[in-house]
Amino acid sequence: MDDDDVTAEIARQTVRAWPDLALGTKTARPKAWGALAAQGVIALREHLGRAPSDAERRALWSALWSAARKEPGSDR
Repeated sequence: MDDDDVTAEIARQTVRAWPDLALGTKTARPKAWGALAAQGVIALREHLGRAPSDAERRALWSALWSAARKEPGSDR
């Protein structure tokens, strides 16, 4: 699994684990995006065993944003 696949999978898992934050992101609820992004970074950090680089964090944010804006279940 390459870095892009890992990032996309962590984004999908985060959206599935935090559907309320994903919906809040999609509907522009205040603070939902920041909370979802934080949960994704925590998951990425746990996977990597270290703090993610700026580039890794930005790639995750992009994948999270896309995953949160999709219709529920469209990633299956």
